[in-house]
Amino acid sequence: WFLSDDRENLGKYEIAAGTRIGPHEYLVFSQNEHFGNSNNPGCRQVFGLSENGEQLYLSSAREGVLTGYRESEDFGASSAGVSFGRYYTSGTGTCLVSMRQNTPGADNANPGVGPVVISEIMYNPDWPVGGSYTNDQYEYVELHNIGADPVTLYDYEKGEAWKFTDGIEYTFPVESPVTIPGGGYLLVVKNISAFSWLYPNVPVEYVFGPYDGKLSNAGEMLELGMPGGEPADPRYICVDRIKYSDGSHPEDVPGSMDIWPMDADGHGKSITRKDPTGYGNDPQNWIALDPSPAD
Repeated sequence: WFLSDDRENLGKYEIAAGTRIGPHEYLVFSQNEHFGNSNNPGCRQVFGLSENGEQLYLSSAREGVLTGYRESEDFGASSAGVSFGRYYTSGTGTCLVSMRQNTPGADNANPGVGPVVISEIMYNPDWPVGGSYTNDQYEYVELHNIGADPVTLYDYEKGEAWKFTDGIEYTFPVESPVTIPGGGYLLVVKNISAFSWLYPNVPVEYVFGPYDGKLSNAGEMLELGMPGGEPADPRYICVDRIKYSDGSHPEDVPGSMDIWPMDADGHGKSITRKDPTGYGNDPQNWIALDPSPAD
C-alpha cells in the first residue's frame, strides 16, 4: 500500500511488504523515519505534511500497482505540536479535529477546546416589541474565554487579527487589539445600535461589530479563526467551529435525527453551550435558553 500527499502521485511512499495492523491496533508512520526519509527503501519521493493544511491519501496496491481502495483526509492549518484526530458524535458523525494531546499509537484523546470558545448564538431573534429594526439586526455571537489567562485576539508576530472564517464576516480590530480577560466574554453583533437598545445592561466595551452577512435561520457552519500557517503563505487556524441547525433538517445529519433545539428558531431563545469546556460541534452540548449575552 502507499501513502501520499498528492492526488496526482499516489505512490510517494510504499509501505513495506508484510506490514500488518491487528484488530483495534494502530500503526504510526513518521516523516523523519518513513515518508520524509530518502534513506528509507519505501520512500519513492520525499514529502512532509504542511502546517497550512492539505490532503493525505492511503491507497491499496498489489505488487506495486494501485488497486481499488483509497482513503483520504483533508486537514486545515494547525498550531505547532497539535495533531488532528478522528472524533465521532451522534449529531455530526465523524470529523477530523484538533486533539487535546498527541497520542501516536494509542486511542485518540478528546478534542482540544479553548481557551476561547463560541458560547452562545442568537441566529434567529424574534421581533422585540417596540423594536426599530428587522429581526435579523438583533443577531449576535458570544465568545467566552474559559481559561484563567487573558487572550489577545491579535498575532503581533504576523500583524494579523483573529476573525470569523465561516458563517459571518468580521475581523477584530488591528489598531487597538482586543483582549478577553480570563473568564471573560465578548459579543460580536449584527447591529450595534439594535443590540444596545435591546440589551442596555451589556457594557459597551464588550460589544464589537457590525459583522457582514447574517446567520442562517436554517443553520450553517460558524467558525472562528486565528492567524497561523507558514510565513510565506499565512492561513487561519480554526479556534472553534459550530455547525448548528434549527432542528428541522434530519436529512443533513447521521441517522436522520436532527437533535439541535428548535426553540431558538424565531421563538425568542438563543442556543447556549451547556459545558464551555466540552466539545462545541456536538448538538448534545447545546440548549435553547433565554438570551444572556455576556453572562
